[in-house]
Amino acid sequence: MSILQVPRALRWLLAVMISLVLVIGSQAVHVKADAAEVQWVDGADDSYCLNDDRGKALDALPAEAWCTPIPGCYQDDDGVWVLPSRKTGIWQGDPSKVRYADEIKAEPKPTPTKPTPTKSTPTRSTPKPTSDRTTSSKPVTTTPDADTTTDAAPADLGVDDEEVAVTGAPTAPAAPVLTVKGKDVTVAWQATADAELESVTGYVVRFTGAQPLTVDATTTSHTFTGLADGSYRAAVRAVNAAGESVSSPPSDPATVGTPVVDVKGTVAVEGDLAPGASVTITGTGYAPNVPELALELHSDPVPLGTVATDAQGGFTTTATIPDTVPAGAHQVVVLYDGQQVTASPVEVVAAGAADADTDEAAAPAAERVPPHTGLAILAVLAIAGAGSLVWHLATGRRRRRAAGPEASDDTVVLPAPVPAQDVAPRPLTSSGVG
Repeated sequence: MSILQVPRALRWLLAVMISLVLVIGSQAVHVKADAAEVQWVDGADDSYCLNDDRGKALDALPAEAWCTPIPGCYQDDDGVWVLPSRKTGIWQGDPSKVRYADEIKAEPKPTPTKPTPTKSTPTRSTPKPTSDRTTSSKPVTTTPDADTTTDAAPADLGVDDEEVAVTGAPTAPAAPVLTVKGKDVTVAWQATADAELESVTGYVVRFTGAQPLTVDATTTSHTFTGLADGSYRAAVRAVNAAGESVSSPPSDPATVGTPVVDVKGTVAVEGDLAPGASVTITGTGYAPNVPELALELHSDPVPLGTVATDAQGGFTTTATIPDTVPAGAHQVVVLYDGQQVTASPVEVVAAGAADADTDEAAAPAAERVPPHTGLAILAVLAIAGAGSLVWHLATGRRRRRAAGPEASDDTVVLPAPVPAQDVAPRPLTSSGVG
């Protein structure tokens, strides 16, 4: 029996069942796509570490997520932007300007080697100031290059408590004093009492975000102009023919623009918040170029470490929750010079609960499907189901027209009768009856 010989009621029933199966299957695909929503979209403008409001962000993100900070985003020492993961978002900019935190392997830090003082070969020396440098006692002014906050201009000022000076180097100056006037910061220091006896020929000034600057021995102040809002510090070294002295102590921080404590950023904590566990703390929106912010876990203050903000006011660090921290509600507090800047609520769980959450997180994640893929598949399947119904209706009408008005879909088609064979007439025989 062919499909055209199946009763019409049964064909309708089969078509409805097929359509239901297709719709239910397409809904499952659609739900799976919704479960893999994009969490961030960045790179289409000059505001990095903020969700875009253009390009793919218009389709992938809700409007309330536009222009909001991306948790875990920061700029590394090479000037490359680091985003959480390519699996959770979309980068719309130059691929060479972005890296992903989950793909960065921890690299061991090289062990610094201290110079060995010798008389014949100094391990550290600085060229003597030449005659073309300023010899006036008036302050010298410079404007730091906007691109000097790189590896060539370290934010730590080169201060090392264990540093050893080369033989014959001069005595280090005292900590400099910083004075702020608008967008300018003046660094001033005092020459040592033995500067003349030690044949001091100049000073090297290190300032946050600027290249090291060498001035002559008669200059004891320098003004950095046109600075961006942020926190700044300085340190000074004396120089003679043998080389540089060790660094002076760093100056107290000086703030240009809005005070550091008035710039309220946000903190995101990733990882298992449990005693003994390691977490990643990321801050965004704080005052830029702050050399030191303290992190504490409250209510009972528990130090978590110190961080320095980059040019965009962000930071990222790893901290370990002490074993003595009880489970319950706490706060991650950011402080500057002992003053609280922000306090972000967190919930510390017991160690056993954290292990259970880790086991669930270790389960294989569902394959990520773009948000609109499920909807497209649903539309294609719906069109296919409708086409199937139309085809069944059309073929039924054509068969009824061919069968005539008295034909019925319920009529059973019988095979054609076999024609009878010709039989030769049998002659009559006499029965012998008269």
